[in-house]
This record gives sequence, structure tokens and C-alpha cells, in this order.
Amino acid sequence: MGPCAKTKVKCTIVTSDGDHVVGENWCLNPQETCPRNEGEDYTKCKTVCRQLGHAEDLAVRIAGDNAKGGRAYLEGHNYACQNCQIALFGAGVKSLSIGPPEANK
Repeated sequence: MGPCAKTKVKCTIVTSDGDHVVGENWCLNPQETCPRNEGEDYTKCKTVCRQLGHAEDLAVRIAGDNAKGGRAYLEGHNYACQNCQIALFGAGVKSLSIGPPEANK
């Protein structure tokens, strides 16, 4: 398992109890260089690199019920895609900020 060749993305959910739950876009079959061509969709992320999911989605899965009432922090991207926003807010996360938790206090 290893990091995405193109962009390392990390999502930290700080739970209402103060615990930090981290999801990253790691791959089961990491590549030396990203196999996607300019403008290509993310199909190869799953078919070639075998990425388990976006960092936000994985953080929600790891946090489980503890995501409710938490705050999410995204590093490595300057936005969360619509599906990730739905996953975060659907799990009860109350806010999403860009940058590490320490920078958003």
C-alpha cells in the first residue's frame, strides 16, 4: 500500500471528543507516476492504482458514528468533491475546512 502518485490528500475528522480520525487516498497498487492523462476522469484510480476511496470518504468510514458532530479538515486539495461533501455532512460532520486542524483554530 502506498500514496497516490499525483496528489497526497488527507482528511482529518476531529471528533466532538477531540479524537483525530485520519483518512488518506492511499492505493493498494501505487504507481511511480499517475496513469491518468490530462483531463481524464478518475477511473484509473480504482482500476489501476486500486485506490480505496477519497480521503474524506475513508475518514468517515473509519470514524463511523464518531463522525457525528465532528469537524473535518482537508489537506492536499483546495476543495472536496460533491460526493465527499455528501459523505461528510451525511455522517453528521458539522464543518469542513481547508488546511490542517492546527491552522484552523
